[in-house]
Amino acid sequence: MPETEAELRIGVRFALSADPGELFADARAVEAAGADGIWVDASDGDPYVLLAAFAAVTWRVRLVAKGAPYGSPYAVGQETCRRLARGRFVEAEELQENWIHAQFPSSRDIWRSMRRAALDAGATGIVLPNDPRLIDILRNPDVDDDRSDLNIAVG
Repeated sequence: MPETEAELRIGVRFALSADPGELFADARAVEAAGADGIWVDASDGDPYVLLAAFAAVTWRVRLVAKGAPYGSPYAVGQETCRRLARGRFVEAEELQENWIHAQFPSSRDIWRSMRRAALDAGATGIVLPNDPRLIDILRNPDVDDDRSDLNIAVG
């Protein structure tokens, strides 16, 4: 992977829509696979509650709350989340970085194109929704899927 590609960070957007145990396992897995941060949007509910829970099961990733204005009903848990996160919590609006929010890529070619376009645009990183295929593209961003092992000889 070229050095400039390594500079592009990956954030993962989580929503409280799956089983909480699966969410926590996924958070640990994306952290282990090298994601820069876990993002939670206020449009999905109280971001501070979910991020505080993620703070308890992760150790390195940044925990990013998006769209919860100060003074909102969710702001009550902000300070608790900040303390539990041990310096890893940040409001998206406070970031002095350019993050691009994108849909999950449908192929490796699209993933490569997305990364190149983000770098060309001067982005710090790309935020993708959590997806079961995400671990593979985090660990192997430039490896093409060779599924020749699945070919069946007919004949």
